[in-house]
Amino acid sequence: MKRFFKLLMLLAVISFVACENELDDVYNELNLDNIVVGVETYTFTSEDYAEYEDELGGEEFFETQDQADEIIPDFLADKYPVWGEGSLVNVTYNLFDETVLETMTASGILSNLGGIDSYLSSNYETAPDGTFVELTYDATILSNTLSDGDIEDIAIRMVTEYPEAAQSADRFGNFDRRSSNPAYWSDTMILEGLYRYLGEEYSVGQVVVITFPIYDGGTNFSETFVVMNNGYKFLKLDVDATGSDAIEYTLTDSDYDTIAADLATAYPGPAANVGRFGSFDVRSSSSNYWSDAMLLEALNIVLPAASEGDVYAVTYLIYNGSVTTETKTLLYTSGAYVENETTVEVSPVVAKNDGDWVFPYTFTRADFDMFGFRFPNFSSSNIYILDIHLKDLFPYAQAGDVAMVQYDYFSGGVSTKYGHSVFDGDNWHLTPDVIQTSFQYGFEDGEWVPDNTIVYALLSADIALIESTFIDIYPGPADNVGFFGSFDRRPGSGNFWSDAMLLEAFNVVLDARDPGAEEGQKYSLTFLTYIGSTVPETKLVIKVDGEWVYQE
Repeated sequence: MKRFFKLLMLLAVISFVACENELDDVYNELNLDNIVVGVETYTFTSEDYAEYEDELGGEEFFETQDQADEIIPDFLADKYPVWGEGSLVNVTYNLFDETVLETMTASGILSNLGGIDSYLSSNYETAPDGTFVELTYDATILSNTLSDGDIEDIAIRMVTEYPEAAQSADRFGNFDRRSSNPAYWSDTMILEGLYRYLGEEYSVGQVVVITFPIYDGGTNFSETFVVMNNGYKFLKLDVDATGSDAIEYTLTDSDYDTIAADLATAYPGPAANVGRFGSFDVRSSSSNYWSDAMLLEALNIVLPAASEGDVYAVTYLIYNGSVTTETKTLLYTSGAYVENETTVEVSPVVAKNDGDWVFPYTFTRADFDMFGFRFPNFSSSNIYILDIHLKDLFPYAQAGDVAMVQYDYFSGGVSTKYGHSVFDGDNWHLTPDVIQTSFQYGFEDGEWVPDNTIVYALLSADIALIESTFIDIYPGPADNVGFFGSFDRRPGSGNFWSDAMLLEAFNVVLDARDPGAEEGQKYSLTFLTYIGSTVPETKLVIKVDGEWVYQE
């Protein structure tokens, strides 16, 4: 009876008394520590941010995740004073989260955006839309030496914007590079002229070495730019492309027909396919697959006889799920063409948009000059012009279209920013750097702490590691996951991956990827599975006694 009376007293205290010390006294007397275990979701409000005005500088967002992890536990302790061990709150809040540029290095040689998309789709398939990657790779390069007549054609295209410079170029067949002369051609003007004249000749992502005649008042009569076609303009690259001269050749419909006829006996399926569609099927799983050796054999059939040592840059159509172009650089020696890639290392930025890898629209000095800016960057006072420019750039945009952008921004200093703008049917809207996000906090050892779960999606490199590690232990399942990139989860299948087998694989991956993980570290692992169709699956693991085990 006495205990029942004290319980009634506790309820009265909780209902009517706001003094935390009195609550603690009652709890101590009844020995009811951690009486409440709660699970809740909560979203920060304007009033909540106002409580921490000094720490947040009056803003309604956290500057960093570390700042959120410092403030939110204090907030939860005040909001849920009687919640105890094991309680969880998933908190939604605003976080300053500007897009971070990731870096990757590709193996092999890529010739254009089609090759970039194919590589990243295979090696970074878990990347969400909005991901920006600086990809370093060896790019095949083409060359083009402009004549006086080419310069005159460029002048015609530029006369409206730059009348004096264009008239000079038309008259003398060169670009005047004397900066003090009224007919001066700046780098920006030359790049603009080159793109207007040559932009449609090269595939998006192609690197081209362009040599053109100049006059600088001295002994230099030509200059060379190494440029990349990003689909919007030529971007000048700061790379050394010495020795890149090559004769360009693009396969014609007649060439595909000739290849199909000549190789019909040797490769009946692939030959018939290329004759029908006018492109080489390069999917290794296809019965019409053209290997590199077969492609070289085909090109030798149609390419013209050349002089010993000549280099040809041969462009042709391929099919790898969609039709795109590929360029192969070949050396003519001993009466035949052999592989002889002329390459240069480049590091362009690409972004994932609606499932495809694309070049972002990069704002250059030419754009800022057109805007009438004194400096080649945006700031808080004029960033709105970015969206206005996109409206002019994409006049046929549909509601929901997304444009990926790269630009310099001034805020105390100049930095390069990456982001995306969404079209609502009338206007473009650049997505702000402040996002709404959620994070879980738990009550452990008498205080609120951030849950340490790391969310990770298995990559192609992880799958390759699993295949090589388990090929002798589980030959069928290991070979299957290596080939398809997904774990067969159908019970009864000869390639079935059980939970126990998956845990073995997770231990191999996490020990390789995070060898310094501390005891108690948690991971949420997402991976592709096959259950009749390909679907993602997620498993939760934690490090206990040096090993990764499933979370209970």
